[in-house]
Amino acid sequence: MAARFSRRAMLATAAATALAPRLARAAGEARLITIGAPTTEIVYALGAGDLVVATDTTSRFPQEAASLPKVGYMRALAAEGLLSLAPNRIIAQEGSGPPEVLARVREAGIAVDEIPERPDLATLEAKITLIAERLGRQQQGAELAARLREQLQALAPARSLSALCLIHPGGNGWMAAGQDTIPDLYLRLAGARNSIGFSGIKPLSMEAAIAGAPELLVISSSALAQAGGLDGLLSLPHLAATPAAAARRVVVLEAQLLLGLGPRSPLAVQQLARVIQAA
Repeated sequence: MAARFSRRAMLATAAATALAPRLARAAGEARLITIGAPTTEIVYALGAGDLVVATDTTSRFPQEAASLPKVGYMRALAAEGLLSLAPNRIIAQEGSGPPEVLARVREAGIAVDEIPERPDLATLEAKITLIAERLGRQQQGAELAARLREQLQALAPARSLSALCLIHPGGNGWMAAGQDTIPDLYLRLAGARNSIGFSGIKPLSMEAAIAGAPELLVISSSALAQAGGLDGLLSLPHLAATPAAAARRVVVLEAQLLLGLGPRSPLAVQQLARVIQAA
């Protein structure tokens, strides 16, 4: 039975592979699939949203992107699903895949660009420049990069707080964002100090949470819902004794905004900075 299903999937992929380039040529126009929320948002910010025929499930902004057909989660894509939409270019955030799926799409004659995702502002400008070049919108790319640079540089924190960024509860408990992450970059730009000493996104121990004594908690809206709302979050054993819980000082951001560098990054930093300066 498994072999029969596997053969059926292979035949479907082969058919889609053969058909996709012909459909794209017949359409006579750009047909773009974007993978990864920041990538999609950059394409729309460049004024190229009308070229997008589908996105992945993390791409929920702007509303026009949210309503497009979805090709699945960015790390669990299927070649037949991508090719069936007859794209002539796919722009994907680094880490999208699996890699063998993107390789098969390239073999079908579809251009696939993988966009870097690093927690620094140089990468944000590099992403915009690369996508703008691929879409022939270099002038719009230069203007967008300059505008974001100006917005982020205009934030000059007058004070600082220690902050803890919670991502979501995993198999080993709550995860936190340490150094060398996009949330950590946002904290630093907003004038906060990361209370976590490790790098990357890792499970948060009770000892680390208490020792860090965060004065501010940052969390995604989806993770807050998993915690049972604000009261549920602040009553968690490893957070209840923190200064942030005592002051009920919490910033809630959309998950895609918190974890991705894109055109809305200044908005995330501004929301953090407002709470920090008001503390």
